[in-house]
Amino acid sequence: MGRGEIMKRFVAFMGVVLASASGAAAYDGMLSLFSDQSAVNCSARIHHCQTVPLYLMYIRGDGPEIASAVAFRLLKSSPDAMYLEPQWAGEGLSIGALESGIDVCIRAGESWCSGDANVSYIGTIPVVNFGGSETFTVVVADQPSYGGIFVVRCEPGYPMHRVTGGTFVFNGGCGSPEDPSAGLLAVEEWSWGAIKNLYR
Repeated sequence: MGRGEIMKRFVAFMGVVLASASGAAAYDGMLSLFSDQSAVNCSARIHHCQTVPLYLMYIRGDGPEIASAVAFRLLKSSPDAMYLEPQWAGEGLSIGALESGIDVCIRAGESWCSGDANVSYIGTIPVVNFGGSETFTVVVADQPSYGGIFVVRCEPGYPMHRVTGGTFVFNGGCGSPEDPSAGLLAVEEWSWGAIKNLYR
């Protein structure tokens, strides 16, 4: 492989890295799970027969103010984990199921908007682990009925707005609270020599 080919591959590699980094810096709203209501921790330890409450939060980012409803589903990578009965904000109501797709109306019957809040609490979803201490994830994923993850905008007519979903990690590391959609992160250090070795 010639020097020119190495440089082409390196430039392509750096383009992917920079695109990933820029996508992490700004997002148009995100529904994600945290182990605290301050939306700081996107991972937790969970042992056999232990239950951990997960807090579903809307992280506004560059997205719109949320009105009163969300649509999503939760995909877990462990068959030994189970969701218990969720508790929604206010007197929220839901239709559907967490794993197959659910719509949640927060503070049902009220005209409620989040105001200028950058983080809005949607509800608490307890997870119980019947397995060991292996690493597994819970991902906020598309509500199949709509083909995406949606929040209802706080605007006349309450239109739906598509957002991204975050990844919560049990018994492992996760992305930063600002970008929980990053999921499991590689922590291997890179050097110019290591990058060049990829293309030999």
